[in-house]
Amino acid sequence: MLGRLKRTTRLDVGLAISFAGVAYLIWALVAGVTRSLVRDMVRTFAGIGADLGGSPQAVKTLFVDAGVAIDLVGLAWLAATLVLIVLASRQRIGISWSWASAAGQSLLAALGGLWVAWAVHIPHAEAVSAPAEVAEQTPWAQLSRISLPVVIPVALLLWSTALIWLLVERARLNRRRITLRDGLRTNA
Repeated sequence: MLGRLKRTTRLDVGLAISFAGVAYLIWALVAGVTRSLVRDMVRTFAGIGADLGGSPQAVKTLFVDAGVAIDLVGLAWLAATLVLIVLASRQRIGISWSWASAAGQSLLAALGGLWVAWAVHIPHAEAVSAPAEVAEQTPWAQLSRISLPVVIPVALLLWSTALIWLLVERARLNRRRITLRDGLRTNA
């Protein structure tokens, strides 16, 4: 079987598109939760007058200040996975590529969540929680605050459009009538 491409079935496409949606959901949940955790960490450090350094500062820069980039990367990754599913449904590539893409998105989200949890809770355990005034946020941090609620509906629209398009395409293929040419084909 090496070198042969297995025919992609409707079930394969349905499972792949479902898993692509779940992978994006994991990405979005991790992005939202980690952003909230890092904001709480920044408030705590500001309350005790401690300076962010090392891993906490890197996590703040990546997940709060550049959170828009994480949201857009997740959306682009979902779009790429959906393109792979469409190509697989047309028998151009194997369906395994879309599964690998969705699994990679989930794995990267899990690793990002693990890094944030480690960076937030180790210094957080040493700090004393106290109410404090939060320093003024950068424009990127303010944009990151609203980007996830904007990107999630776009991702849902993209995912549902791909799903409906594949269903309509499949229904159109099922309506095709048998022609004389079909009877002349050989099974050799």
